[in-house]
Amino acid sequence: MSQETPNPATAVEQQVGEAADYEITGNVILTAMASGFVGTVLMLPVLVGIPELLGLFTTEPITRFAGMAAFFGYEPTLALGAFLFGIGGVIVLPVTFVVVGAFLPPESPKYLRGVSFATLYWVGFVPAFWPAADAFVILSFLVFSLLAHWVYGLSLGYLLDLFADIPQHEV
Repeated sequence: MSQETPNPATAVEQQVGEAADYEITGNVILTAMASGFVGTVLMLPVLVGIPELLGLFTTEPITRFAGMAAFFGYEPTLALGAFLFGIGGVIVLPVTFVVVGAFLPPESPKYLRGVSFATLYWVGFVPAFWPAADAFVILSFLVFSLLAHWVYGLSLGYLLDLFADIPQHEV
């Protein structure tokens, strides 16, 4: 081969190396947590508000979700379930997104990776908050919870990308 022909392996390494300039810093973590707070607030009208207006919302799945606190000696309550839900949306999910967001589709625009991320977490949300109800309520739960997670993911991804950038890791 002549020296004028580019080596594809080198080109890939250069692209990966260029993308790896973003580090996970305290600013990125704080921005992600603030973005998670905004996303949690914006998802609540879709997740709770609309179903409540339609008479479909029940608090039993939230209290049941708090059952994991019994391991630490706490009684499951609605308030504890809401608190744990908030901690997840403001701390756990945003920090997880900072770490794994670089590996999610689409490549561009990067903020839409938040929607991919939220869709993956929705798959775990569904069995954790599954309502004991009829088919219409279950179908409504699936639709509203997916839409709410997309609102959350879009907010998380957009705000993080806008204010701190979504870190891209070298693999």
